[in-house]
Amino acid sequence: MTKKYPVLQLFLLLLPLLTMASKADVLPQDGVATGCPFVKIIPQRLPDLNIPRFAHRVCYVNDELTVFGGHTSGFVLTPTAEYYKDGEWHLMKMVYNHDDGICVPLRSGKVFLAGGYEKNLGIGQTYEAEMYNPATHTFEGFGCLDRRRAHGVGIETDSGKVYISGNWYHKDGIELYEGKINFTFIKETSEQRSLPFLFRTSDGDVMVVNDCHDNYGNPLLGNVVDRAKGESFNVPLLETWHPYLIHQGFVSEVSFMGDEQKGEFAYLLPLKNAEGQVAIAEVRDTVFSLLSTDYPIPTKYKSYDIIYSTPVVVDREIQRGYVMGYDTLAYHRYILTIDYAKRPASIKLYYTDPMADTQCCTPWVMPNGDLVTTGGVGGKNSNFDPVASVWLFPFGRSEVASQSAVPLWEWIMLALLIVAFLTYIIINRCRKKVSQADALTEEDIEEPLPNAKREELMSRLTELLEKEKLYLDSDLNMSDVANRLGVHRNDVSMVVNSSKGISFSQLVNGYRVEYAKQQLLLDPTMKMANVAIGSGFSSDTSFYRTFKAITGMTPSEWLSQQK
Repeated sequence: MTKKYPVLQLFLLLLPLLTMASKADVLPQDGVATGCPFVKIIPQRLPDLNIPRFAHRVCYVNDELTVFGGHTSGFVLTPTAEYYKDGEWHLMKMVYNHDDGICVPLRSGKVFLAGGYEKNLGIGQTYEAEMYNPATHTFEGFGCLDRRRAHGVGIETDSGKVYISGNWYHKDGIELYEGKINFTFIKETSEQRSLPFLFRTSDGDVMVVNDCHDNYGNPLLGNVVDRAKGESFNVPLLETWHPYLIHQGFVSEVSFMGDEQKGEFAYLLPLKNAEGQVAIAEVRDTVFSLLSTDYPIPTKYKSYDIIYSTPVVVDREIQRGYVMGYDTLAYHRYILTIDYAKRPASIKLYYTDPMADTQCCTPWVMPNGDLVTTGGVGGKNSNFDPVASVWLFPFGRSEVASQSAVPLWEWIMLALLIVAFLTYIIINRCRKKVSQADALTEEDIEEPLPNAKREELMSRLTELLEKEKLYLDSDLNMSDVANRLGVHRNDVSMVVNSSKGISFSQLVNGYRVEYAKQQLLLDPTMKMANVAIGSGFSSDTSFYRTFKAITGMTPSEWLSQQK
């Protein structure tokens, strides 16, 4: 029977390996480029928050997952917090607003909260500080920061003492809360940082490491590390590898992988280079080194670019780190797992089905090893569009979650067999098409557009973009425009290429950059992140990259030349 049906024969040959891949739930065709296994994970929807929120802070205290502050729909500050208990979220009133504020879980069991935006829309900074007591679910305002701050980060050293650094549209510097009421200014920093990484060292000091932005949203690619007590120093690794933007609720200690009782202070730090490659650094005291991994960290899933957006969140019990990401086209979420105790560290990339609320906040590792994300922003990636959804990613600490990947040689064999299978199908289809060629008439053959129609279509496209400003929609694609014009998307691509000598995406980005220039001239104080989103870019990183590619300058450099 199989001799008459060669396709069936080939399928039977593939069946054992296909079954093996199915059990592991790995997509070898996606992992061939890097070798990294791709594993599908199905998240579980937990009860929604009472209030949609973004730029809030999260921690797990008193056996309760708790969220603090942030802003809600319309970019409006919310002086509220919520804790999860008995299957529902319980709303609490805070003393102050803390939108993009500081959150530090303390050894005492309480939570230190301070700073954040002063007004709606991310305007200004505040001094206010308060303490949350999870035993009584109460908040107490007790003092004010030495320097008003938003986008600040704090870290506890000795019991009750918190070092603070980082700011947004205001001066940075390091200050100390000594556990009572007063805040003491320690020193100025060598760099003006926004949302820096704070790491403890074994000598009781605190290091301040760059995020990718300074306190005005400009790229910050320096390799200087400040110390609260000691002298600043240069890190050679950070000359070529730089931390990427972490904007979704950073608490310094989530990345701690050391053992404080043994005096071992070590952290994991996510990095990216100029080519877009992603890596993880080990930070042990003042020594920074790349963590070797068994495969390169993937930056694509199928044709989708993965945007990693969280710090490395560590589960110290099983010595595993998690980094979450998303894409802006299909709206998948991704979770990179790093079993860092192995040498080289073992990695896997988990992916979900498309999810509407794509930009995930920093997850929290629950006591059983599951990950939970709270709130965030919706598909438009806008501060005006936060969501209330809460998702649980069922990793746990079972053997299933940490099982070894299928050996690489088996995936190579499977890939070769799949190629042979697809080749057979393509050859047969080509034979059928050749046998049917004589039946084609002139009406069946699509003629290229005449020059007059090309000019007319380009004119209509230009009018559509300029009058309706479709380019301000970050989700705009060629199919949408083709549908509006009543033509095939290939016609749009062809007419842009022949008329302008560029691609459709380059055309749209050109309009976006020109619009961004107008906004910068109208209001030079506008935050770069708001300019990026308002001009149709999906992220401020994409904005910076495109702006410089077109103008040869960063937005700040271009603006300074207009004065």
